[in-house]
Amino acid sequence: MGIWNSTLVYVGARTLLAGAMVALLLRRQVGPWYAGGQVVSDLSCAAFLLAYVNPDIRDDVGVLVIPLLLFVLYWEATRFLDNRRAAAAREDEETTLDTILRVYGSMWAFGFVMPAVLAGGFLMFELLAPGQWPFPNPRPGLVCSPKRLEPGTAVTLRMMAPHGAELSIFTPAGRSLVIVPFVTKGTHAPGAGFDYMAQLTLRTDTVAGVSAPGSRPERVFTDPGVYVLRVSSEAELNASEVCRVRYTPEDAGGRRLGIPSTQ
Repeated sequence: MGIWNSTLVYVGARTLLAGAMVALLLRRQVGPWYAGGQVVSDLSCAAFLLAYVNPDIRDDVGVLVIPLLLFVLYWEATRFLDNRRAAAAREDEETTLDTILRVYGSMWAFGFVMPAVLAGGFLMFELLAPGQWPFPNPRPGLVCSPKRLEPGTAVTLRMMAPHGAELSIFTPAGRSLVIVPFVTKGTHAPGAGFDYMAQLTLRTDTVAGVSAPGSRPERVFTDPGVYVLRVSSEAELNASEVCRVRYTPEDAGGRRLGIPSTQ
């Protein structure tokens, strides 16, 4: 079982237990605000755990991890201390149910709250120092979407910055067309330039490249087939910074080329 599936099982079990805890709080008539705070804390913890192992969820959470983590720390610490004080106040008349709830609260704090808080802490660290912590299931250095293109559509490149300073595309015929050429260091301000871009969108009907320095620009997406997009630092192929898309143009009759007709 991969780490993503394992995390889903863990978060699912955590959610079930959290639901039971919220139901118990409502039966004790603690008030909707208290129960609502517990729901926000539990959902935040689930988001931290899922974002830790999934780069897309990590991007969606973004800077929201800061206020959510601060709320979780305040809420869970306050609730843990309140339960401890309440248990100490009625220590002489503690029932079996009180003992079970106290043990359950300790297990919940160390088994389900602390891992989520640690995950949230690493997410916050990623905001302060991007790329300095080895998250599981890291996103490839270059991701292209969608994988299938048609005339008039666009392909979006998502890149881990900083990255290579040149962007080139290999056509189905084996030609290499440079879209973004190398530039001399110092041309751009520090932190600027293509090598610091995290996202770039190219339209199939307008993107053009050159086959050699000084040559005339020409359209890239013309023939049907697989196109290889490459981001490189030294004009050398790097498998971690390569993605592929399939382009399917249409003929004069509006039919897609390269796909057998069903008529």
